[in-house]
Amino acid sequence: MEYELLVNFSLGQMKISRKGVVLSSLPSVMSLGLFYSLALHMHQSLGTWPASIGERGFPRLLVIHANLCVYFFMALVLSGVFIVPAIIAVCLATPGWRHSVPYFVLYVMLFFACWGVMQFAPEPFLNWWRD
Repeated sequence: MEYELLVNFSLGQMKISRKGVVLSSLPSVMSLGLFYSLALHMHQSLGTWPASIGERGFPRLLVIHANLCVYFFMALVLSGVFIVPAIIAVCLATPGWRHSVPYFVLYVMLFFACWGVMQFAPEPFLNWWRD
């Protein structure tokens, strides 16, 4: 009986939706794009990496870009810590929704993968980003 439940829940029995994979991946990929475009924008606008913490002396468009990037990233972190685990628990508890769990797990895994890729940015930019 337990084995049947495990087999029925496995991915081998489930049809993966391309749309579901794209929707699960999109927020992290957008965050990564915003992050690296901010690094490029910052270096292009300032001619170097920022020497201090904060946005003093930054052009207006760079400040807007930085705020957009920070708020988007914060939304991903908060949703990944508080909202997505609750959604996964509800989906696991509801038999008709169990097929959605892999998409939410993919969302979380890609967040961490993109966060890891962000660590390859130049160190002066990362110092500014972390502060």
